[in-house]
Amino acid sequence: MPLSGSMGPEGSLPSDDGRFLPIVLCFCYDGSMQRRRKLQPGLQLALGFLLIIAVGAVLLYLPVSHQEGVDLPFLDALFVSVSAVCVTGLTPVDISATLSLFGSTVLMLLIQLGGLGYAVVAVIIIRLASGRIDVSTGKLLHDSLGADHRVGTRKLLLLALSVTGIAEALGAIMLFIPFSSRYPLGWAAYLAVFHSVSAFNNAGFDLFSDSLMKWNDDPAVLIAIASLIVLGGLGFILYGDILDHARHGRKVSIHSRIVLSTTAFLIISGTVLFRLILPDADWKNAFFQSVTTRTAGYFSYDQSTLPPAGIVLTVILMFIGASPGSTGGGVKTTSFYTAVKAAFSLLLLGRGPSAFRRGISLDSVMHAFFAIIFSVLIIFSASFLLAITDPQFSVGEILYETVSAYATVGLTMGITPYISPAGRIILIILMYLGRVGFMTIISAFARRSASGTKYIEERVIIG
Repeated sequence: MPLSGSMGPEGSLPSDDGRFLPIVLCFCYDGSMQRRRKLQPGLQLALGFLLIIAVGAVLLYLPVSHQEGVDLPFLDALFVSVSAVCVTGLTPVDISATLSLFGSTVLMLLIQLGGLGYAVVAVIIIRLASGRIDVSTGKLLHDSLGADHRVGTRKLLLLALSVTGIAEALGAIMLFIPFSSRYPLGWAAYLAVFHSVSAFNNAGFDLFSDSLMKWNDDPAVLIAIASLIVLGGLGFILYGDILDHARHGRKVSIHSRIVLSTTAFLIISGTVLFRLILPDADWKNAFFQSVTTRTAGYFSYDQSTLPPAGIVLTVILMFIGASPGSTGGGVKTTSFYTAVKAAFSLLLLGRGPSAFRRGISLDSVMHAFFAIIFSVLIIFSASFLLAITDPQFSVGEILYETVSAYATVGLTMGITPYISPAGRIILIILMYLGRVGFMTIISAFARRSASGTKYIEERVIIG
């Protein structure tokens, strides 16, 4: 068919038997590939997330995305877009009262794109456009999901899409049953899909105005949401490991064992502690609070009424977060486990750390401490700046908000809508750093030099 809108005798370019369009597409694709190969995978990820955020902000700013008579300032639209793509859940506006059906659908798509990650979306587009996946694209996907580079790119892509699709479909079915008892079937189905996507991707956005407060006595909703949060927070690496174990009988890796054991420990200990700390919370709500603090953002207990011990425990769990290669944030369960194990082994036993009869490499130990130390520095720096821009809030409220933003949790003590524009920009940067990863951004700009210089070591007195 001819291409319309061009200079031809009949207002179109000659089709040349359909050969012209493929030549143009291949030329454009090859040109974009040449430019893309010049960028480090870390920089590609960082820029890819920025692109999705920018598109999302523009779409959410359009009047069609708002309910009738509601105006959404661009800074708030940008904030919501960043929060969605970074699967955080913090928002300066009431989503249910601000966004139209179109706007909430855009929000859901941004959450899905942010949870899967830019790399997964990019690989799908490149695969459809060219019919192949090159080495640099495969490396981008592996780096995004934190997977072993020995795992095939197509296998990894299929795994991420399959796990996400199955989990979200089952979650929507589980949520549709209780939702259908209160809402019309069509709206109940939409709510079920929206909250299933939001929960699995650990985003925490809701369409109820008060998160899950109205469902705090409904175990079906709390269990369904909590299950989706945990499944999304375990990471695609673990699912591939379990699949290989089931198919080929391979041993489960030390990574998967650490993820499962640490996740179970944090959920169980958090549940018991919250049950003791929160006198008016029963076991199911204590369990849900323990799960949701691991980067989800939903709440069935009013966070503004948390006692001091509850605030401290929530901040600790938010800081630890989910597992590598997952939809969640935080410093990650493996970093927490490795740092604690290394400190215990080196200081008390005088030997290197080990787990499940396997030694933990020095490189892993250094990465764990690096992630924790730099995260602490970022959080306290942001808290200091936020205390300057918004001095009306207490130190506890500010620290809670900054940890929630950086760990991409989305829990709030109710201060997000009242934070100043400067403070919102600080939170936007925190959410972006937390999702993309500070180490990823550093590696994108770092230049490695093969220097053979070695210096004489001296002992530094510590403590």
